[in-house]
Amino acid sequence: MTARFLWRWLVLWLVLGTVMRLLFLYLYPQQSTPLQGAGLLMGLFTGLLNDLLAFVFAPGVVALIALLYAKLIRPAFVLVMAVTVLVFIAEIFFWVEFEGRIDRLLFHYLAYPREVAVFLEEQFFLSLFFIPFVLVVLLLCYLVGWPSAEVAGQNRGRCALVLLVAVAGLMWMMPILPQGLETSRVAREFAHNGYLSVLQAARYDVEQIPWLAQAPGRVESKAAGGVAPGELARDIRRQLADKRHLVLIVEESLAGPVWLDKRLRQTYLPNLDRLQANSVFFSNVYATGSRTTRGLEAILNGFPPLPGISTTQRQGVRRLPSLARALSANGFHPVFVYGGWPGFSDFSAYWHHTGFQQIRSRDDFDEAFETSWGVSDGALFARVEKEMNTLTRQHARVFLSTLTVSHHRPYDFPPGAVPWPSTERKSAHAMAYADHSLGNFLERVQQYPWYQDTVFVVVADHGPTPRGDALIPADSFRIPLLVFAQGLQPQQLDGLGSSMSLPRTVLDMLSLSSDETFYGSSLLCNCTTQVPLEYGYHIGLLEPGQLWVWTKYGKIRRYAHLGPGRFKLVGDAGESEGARTRLLALFGSAYRWYYPSSTVVHN
Repeated sequence: MTARFLWRWLVLWLVLGTVMRLLFLYLYPQQSTPLQGAGLLMGLFTGLLNDLLAFVFAPGVVALIALLYAKLIRPAFVLVMAVTVLVFIAEIFFWVEFEGRIDRLLFHYLAYPREVAVFLEEQFFLSLFFIPFVLVVLLLCYLVGWPSAEVAGQNRGRCALVLLVAVAGLMWMMPILPQGLETSRVAREFAHNGYLSVLQAARYDVEQIPWLAQAPGRVESKAAGGVAPGELARDIRRQLADKRHLVLIVEESLAGPVWLDKRLRQTYLPNLDRLQANSVFFSNVYATGSRTTRGLEAILNGFPPLPGISTTQRQGVRRLPSLARALSANGFHPVFVYGGWPGFSDFSAYWHHTGFQQIRSRDDFDEAFETSWGVSDGALFARVEKEMNTLTRQHARVFLSTLTVSHHRPYDFPPGAVPWPSTERKSAHAMAYADHSLGNFLERVQQYPWYQDTVFVVVADHGPTPRGDALIPADSFRIPLLVFAQGLQPQQLDGLGSSMSLPRTVLDMLSLSSDETFYGSSLLCNCTTQVPLEYGYHIGLLEPGQLWVWTKYGKIRRYAHLGPGRFKLVGDAGESEGARTRLLALFGSAYRWYYPSSTVVHN
């Protein structure tokens, strides 16, 4: 490889990175508050440096091929350029969808190529862009210059040097983050680089976290949660004393501005709005993360979010406490009904390992309206209705849980169901259809005898796209949680709580005991309880008026909660040691319990 060839390639690489960041500003100008004036210039300059660091891998791959077999250098160069264009497109998608760079989710998606390929084709019609994609790749190759096998053979020394630099970069590669970017989520992601982000994720071992391993063992059940005393809890238990069945409806990302804004909620979510007024409504509940796997980990297992992937996707998932097992021990027949791909995220295996005795998935639906993500909510609830009619005749007590998918990209739904076009693929319209399907279901099932004996729980798995500048965008995690049953007196409970506390709350409402060691507390106390959060390997605790974050860099940060979507980084004021103790007591004990053989490492 000649010096001129490498210089042209480097210039193109840096130009693409800068164009990408300018597109970020255009796509989300309302999120660019920390990226104005000097902050924007710092972000662009730091981004150039990070792109420069990441560049070593591109020519490094080509240099390796040139050293092994020089005649393949041109195909290798085309392949690397194609990957560059793909990553450029993926970075734009991730910014729009997650307001961040590609990260560990890349590994998650690559593990399920069939599902992802179907989704991308239906959402973005990728096959139509194949020829333009090839033309763009070839154009970029032309701009840089075609490497020659003869020239590569004559420059083996330079190829070896390039490869050596790439290997050194692979062994040690950390992004450049000046003070000011480290604590600003938006600015950090803006200046970051997807290649470096993926490399960091690959190097991060979720099973070896020394500072979590220093925690004591599993916190005992009573200390971790406890019971909810008081007249409120006793009154709800009395009202639900004769209920024999439980239907848990986990709504895909049914939260965010549309749910929080009363006017928008009445427009797009009229059924949820009415249900909220006629239910026991927990108004101040937060999901533990921003992914469905995190939501299920909290809702079905009552477990804190360890840094990295959800424990539902890790080895040893059987060790998780389980609401299905707890209810099964109390005479319930646990069933999960899901309209999506059963193998995606190892869902089917996870539900089986945590105690669900029957599992219905996309493969069990006939002639239903389908999207790339699964069957429509209307078809799903029709199946739930059918299952409950059958199961309640066969079993004295039934626990049926379901997970919807209509409010998930590509936001497709059957036309004519709601007064908004299904062809526009808008989140608010898909949310309206999800609400419509839920409302129709609850209205239809009132005709069945089992309706009188059933407690319905409606909860979102997580919020929509994360927004906000705190390292953990906590306000984006706020979700609805409603409990509805015939004869249950409506009321609103405003205590700060977590979806992790749902298993304890359900058991408390139904006056049931269990040996399952759930974390969290019964929300019937209507008081402040633990609210653990995880995002981007950072863990945190949301407390009244403040958010504590233990960063993946090992530092404690405190944010003052100034209002919806507004967190301001403030000084620790000598309180960080207490926060560290609380964080370690929860996350550390959960880590040591999930990995009982982990070695305590003292730094």
